[in-house]
Amino acid sequence: MTGAAARRSPRRLGAGLAAALALLWTALVPTPASAAACDGVTVVVDFGALGGVRTGCAPGDPTSGIAALNSAGFPHAYVPRQPGLVCQISALPTPCNGAPASAYWSYWHAPAGGSWTYSSSGAGSYDPAPGSVEGWSFGAGSPPALAPPAPPAPQPQPQPQPQPQPQPQQPAPPQPQLPQPAPPTAQPGSQGGTNAAPPAPGTPAPGAPASESSAPAGSESAIPSESAAPSESPTPPPTSPTDAPPTPVPAAQATDTPTGGTAGWPAGVLLIAALAGLGAWTARRRRATA
Repeated sequence: MTGAAARRSPRRLGAGLAAALALLWTALVPTPASAAACDGVTVVVDFGALGGVRTGCAPGDPTSGIAALNSAGFPHAYVPRQPGLVCQISALPTPCNGAPASAYWSYWHAPAGGSWTYSSSGAGSYDPAPGSVEGWSFGAGSPPALAPPAPPAPQPQPQPQPQPQPQPQQPAPPQPQLPQPAPPTAQPGSQGGTNAAPPAPGTPAPGAPASESSAPAGSESAIPSESAAPSESPTPPPTSPTDAPPTPVPAAQATDTPTGGTAGWPAGVLLIAALAGLGAWTARRRRATA
């Protein structure tokens, strides 16, 4: 091994050791919270060859880009004797003044789900809006390799629980209808009957006044015609109490018989026949005593 090769070997060994330490530091630094659930400003840091891309969330409304970077879990350090120029983020690169001149931390802005825009303001004076995305990239001035995360999908609104519908009231069972009493039927012999036959001619109507039927039957046709002229005896002998004409039957007694239907006229016929027979018998008795 020549002297020049021996001198280059420690340098290569030191560079490899530095890279290994950077990777170890990246693995030991805790990963910030996911930006998908960020309620504030999302921060994307692209370490490049020093450790890849990581994201964090600065909750609320940070006052500056530096404040958002630190609140998202990425501490920073400025370049010595150059305030305002970020040298390290999360202690990378190491050492701060050991970075090549072509590599530095560039600062970017983007809306959620949009595209990166290089910042024209310093991180200490820029005020990011809540919901926006802040980007940092170590290298030659390229934007972060990760596109600005899209805003989280809106959470589904809880659906209102359906209110139970009131059950319809069941109608009460119908009450049993009581049978209606039948109207009273006409009694036989009542005056309201419509089937009663008219009385026979000469027969007193049922219920007529007694004066219409109280006359003795002999005054109409009971006395024969041959006894109508009393020429043989100027003065008829006085009649005994037994010879007095029979007392006519009051019509009120005839009302005892049924007055409805056809039961009334046979009784009237029998009454007339009885009166006629009684008149004939009286006439014969008078002749016998003459």
